[in-house]
Amino acid sequence: MVFYVTINKNMKNLIKSILNKNNQEVIPEAFWAYFHRLPQKISVEWFRDGKFIVGRIDAEGDKFMTQGVSADEFIEMVNDALFSFYEIPVEYFGALKSRSFVPKPEEYEKLNDAAVVKSKMGLEKKELVTA
Repeated sequence: MVFYVTINKNMKNLIKSILNKNNQEVIPEAFWAYFHRLPQKISVEWFRDGKFIVGRIDAEGDKFMTQGVSADEFIEMVNDALFSFYEIPVEYFGALKSRSFVPKPEEYEKLNDAAVVKSKMGLEKKELVTA
């Protein structure tokens, strides 16, 4: 089955600007299709296991796990796990990370606070908006 994606000029320019910021040479229509393949919302339950932050990701019913040593690495691994699970080609990872799932500041603080042993956070995909 083949799907064709058509996008307007403003959206194509927005996607090209995202791709240019990430030094990626990818097809805007493919970026758009991969962007919409990702879930809109996810929830992540995480806990500390020694030096690791371990997370259980629920992406609209699809469940999987990942881990990281620091808050930044953990967030990166959550996004990489999503991209891999939803079969996004590696060359699109960089461009999609600019629209990735990022925790709210208070949730990020918990990830950085070693005294917090476990928590849960909800993350939403950043939308593409044209001016």
